[in-house]
Amino acid sequence: MVKKITAALLGAAVVLTLWFVSPWSCRARPVAIYIGGDVVEVSTRSRIVGDILAEAGITLDPQRERAIPSVEAELDLPLIFIDRAAEVVIRADGREWQAVTWARTVAELLQEQGLSVEGDLVDPPLLQSIKSGHEITVIRVERELLVREEPIPAQTAVKKDNSLPLGKEVVHKKARDGVKRVTYEIVYHDGEEVSRQAVAEEVLVPPVDGVILRGTRAAASRGVLSVQEGTASYYGAQFHGRRTASGVPFDMNAMTAAHLTLEFGTMVRVTYLKTGKSVVVEINDRGPHVPGRIIDLSAAAAKAIGLYADGIGKVKVEVLE
Repeated sequence: MVKKITAALLGAAVVLTLWFVSPWSCRARPVAIYIGGDVVEVSTRSRIVGDILAEAGITLDPQRERAIPSVEAELDLPLIFIDRAAEVVIRADGREWQAVTWARTVAELLQEQGLSVEGDLVDPPLLQSIKSGHEITVIRVERELLVREEPIPAQTAVKKDNSLPLGKEVVHKKARDGVKRVTYEIVYHDGEEVSRQAVAEEVLVPPVDGVILRGTRAAASRGVLSVQEGTASYYGAQFHGRRTASGVPFDMNAMTAAHLTLEFGTMVRVTYLKTGKSVVVEINDRGPHVPGRIIDLSAAAAKAIGLYADGIGKVKVEVLE
């Protein structure tokens, strides 16, 4: 094919030379017609492009083919080119259709079709040359700003305090979450969310970090006044904040316990026989009020020795000096 076209072009060059050195007359002259990858040569006395094509037996599809020069034009040079329109598929706005176009680029095609694509995604790109068989997809891009308030989690630091018994915890400063206003940019492709990104943030209420004091004063130096073994249980959230028998509010997160007879303020070491873990607690309430149980631990104390998950269990209670 390349050799054929090259030979045709050389022949056209010879014809051009003849045309330039010899004025147009009634004698038949050669004309080269380029159509697709082929070359058709015709000898003609006609000068109108349409007549020459007719003599060559070439009929154009007006929707898909055009002559250069046009069929109405008078031929100046012995060359005619047949240009074919591209047949493409376009997808946009939930529709798909076929188009026959003379546009050279995707941008020209979309403009020809009356499609505005400012800020949208187009595949292939706008400057891509158009060829038959191409599929052009337009994805509509929309952006939305969403403003909402969100919590800023407060942090709680635990500090050691040698003035408190080992394991006892006291809320020194209560943590309080803050509030912030966050602006998100949401991007939609054809109505479907594809990304959400925070673009602005404003603190409305700063968080207040809390402090918990944890006792480090060892009870090992204390002597053991008495030892008792039996069943222990725990009480937690349902009693949190209620007044205990000693008058102080119950704190499920503190290392405390309820006992039927020991004085308030008595420090006892409770060892869960199943895990071997111990915790020192302060008696500040009365209980448990279930027969067969000897001590009721706070939820925090129960967690410290592994009793929380079991609910009840056998323990050793040592009363410390």
